[in-house]
Amino acid sequence: MNHRKLLVVGATGDVGQGLVAAALESGRTVVAASRSAEKLQRLADSCPGLHTVAGSLETEAHALRLWETAAAAVDGLDAVAVSVNAANVPTPLRDLAAEDIARVHAANLLTHFNAVRAFVPRLPSTGLYVGVGGGMADFVAPGLAHLSMVQAALRMMYRGFAREYREGPLIRELLIASMVNGQSKRDRAEEAWVTDVECGRHLCAILDDPAAFDAPIITLRSRGQVGKPDRAPA
Repeated sequence: MNHRKLLVVGATGDVGQGLVAAALESGRTVVAASRSAEKLQRLADSCPGLHTVAGSLETEAHALRLWETAAAAVDGLDAVAVSVNAANVPTPLRDLAAEDIARVHAANLLTHFNAVRAFVPRLPSTGLYVGVGGGMADFVAPGLAHLSMVQAALRMMYRGFAREYREGPLIRELLIASMVNGQSKRDRAEEAWVTDVECGRHLCAILDDPAAFDAPIITLRSRGQVGKPDRAPA
């Protein structure tokens, strides 16, 4: 199925902006969601035809309200891409308290959990849900062990949901195992980095042909791989 009505949550972030741009480029109807109405307006000003919804995934109830507003704006949705994460300051793991770890998980993991709970039951049976995660699930950068912990947990969460929803909408994680050349990093991006729009084009390839990307975790490692299946183990 070629999914044509897409909700992008986290649309004003580095990756999210690329998802929106590529989806519009492909001719899709796109609803962009973010917590910041101001940032959404700036995005809409640069993207004619874009629908916008301000909202959050802080709780399942918040996520449900976001869904209802977005779906009403375009008379139904058949695909979702969730690209949300909180800023993380490098801090040695030994210097973090349990409450700090809980906040990291709430912002980077439970937001995705709330989105699946609210969105997937309301997608059509032929629908597609894609959560966007990072490659730090597989390595630890100095001071960012807490982020690796949550990204690894996110991957396992999506694997679990994909197994449980085998009879309903498809659930995938797009794991971006590359630095991303997005708005906040343009001045220091390297040629080898995957661009934000290339992340979006890879998403569109998944939306166009989910059968070609049939594992729950879809890993994007390099620019040369954009649009091509490259699966991590289920």
